[in-house]
Amino acid sequence: ITLSLVLIRPSSLASQPPAESPHDLVKDVVYNELQDRGRQSFWEYRIEKRIAQQSLTEEQVETQYGPIYRVIAKDGVLLDQVQRQQEDSRLDALLRNLKNNYDKDEQRLERLMVLLPDAFVCEYDGEDGGNIRLTFRPNPSFKATTFEARIFHGLAGQMWIDPQHKRLVALKGELVDRVEFGYGLLGHINKGGVFAIHRQRVSPTHWKTDLIDIHVLGRVLLFKTVNKEQREVRSSFRAVP
Repeated sequence: ITLSLVLIRPSSLASQPPAESPHDLVKDVVYNELQDRGRQSFWEYRIEKRIAQQSLTEEQVETQYGPIYRVIAKDGVLLDQVQRQQEDSRLDALLRNLKNNYDKDEQRLERLMVLLPDAFVCEYDGEDGGNIRLTFRPNPSFKATTFEARIFHGLAGQMWIDPQHKRLVALKGELVDRVEFGYGLLGHINKGGVFAIHRQRVSPTHWKTDLIDIHVLGRVLLFKTVNKEQREVRSSFRAVP
């Protein structure tokens, strides 16, 4: 599986690591990311998404209750009238449940972000294109208490940090061990699953994720297969009221 983090350009390794410890640097990054999430800011952008064998083109706009998207094309073909009417019906239903779902997603993301400094052992690994590169691996002394934390804690890989703003630029990780739930009776996530994100600065204070690439395989809830194959590229960010 090839992950395309194309906005990162390799350069020579730094001769001296920063004076700040990797752990403290990651703590600063997490603080800044959470502060950004707390600022009210809304953006509109286009998404080119591939889930399994289907590609979708979407327009998405953020609101105080979460993002709302409209599908405008499937597999490169614009929606016909019937499909557009189906989108209208889906949006009507979405708006009735948007805030509840959005709050749950936001809480989940914040919980995982808070885990980052303690769930991993991080080490400096030089520079890429002016960004600090760190390697990370599971911290053996960390005890995950939830399913999502156990999956997150199973990753090892690299992350890139903007040294000037102390913001996360990219993260690429792979599950280094099989993750089992209930000693495997409730399910598992296979070793080798990969997860990558890339972020860009869209204003003096805001950063947005412009790449999400996920490939995992496993079984949960007895014999239900989990096959998460998703790639999302976001572009044309524009601030909106």
